[in-house]
Amino acid sequence: MTALNPATLHCPPGTKMILEVGGIEDKLQSHCVGYQRNRFVIAQMPAQTEAGREALYQLLYPDAGVIARYLHEGTVVGFSAKVIKWIQVPFPLIFLTYPARLESMDLRRHRRVVCCIPGQARFGEATFSGMLLDLSLSGCQFSMILDGAAPQIKIDDALELRCELFGPAESAGISCTAMRVSVSGRRLEIGLRFRSLPPAAKEALATYLQAALSVLG
Repeated sequence: MTALNPATLHCPPGTKMILEVGGIEDKLQSHCVGYQRNRFVIAQMPAQTEAGREALYQLLYPDAGVIARYLHEGTVVGFSAKVIKWIQVPFPLIFLTYPARLESMDLRRHRRVVCCIPGQARFGEATFSGMLLDLSLSGCQFSMILDGAAPQIKIDDALELRCELFGPAESAGISCTAMRVSVSGRRLEIGLRFRSLPPAAKEALATYLQAALSVLG
């Protein structure tokens, strides 16, 4: 984690936020409504069931501690704040103290998030079905079970990766470079580096990683 000057806070209205409230185990999904530097940050009240909503209201007392995280250009930015107050009218909002300090974590330099997502890798004219076993903003690990001889994939070879995480299969091909190739028995594993990510695919991936990171802490 890297400390940032509060002046670098960049959380435009509509930015997705993850809130951690003392006494509630789950991470709460919210959005930034706005902020005034050195005074306050405003977040939407997280959607809750009726029972959960009443419990949340009880815990959002003045000076209650809250941890907020949001994603900015591939970096998770987090800060600790205290509740100023919450309101229901005209809209359900939470007013938080402006952070004295920010912490950042670059997802591109952070450990990969372990996953198990179906995908396909295309090499030349051949297409192979397998699983994405981990993910970061810079690449992933693709694993498949061989049915016959292993394809002759070498370091620096170009492949195309398709996965529903990036969008519809017919339009979600991601250009990749093989950085590592390993064969063990019938299992082939390829470490892939993304050569370029279309904006929609990058946003989908960043959103997934942010959600996974919030769960993993």
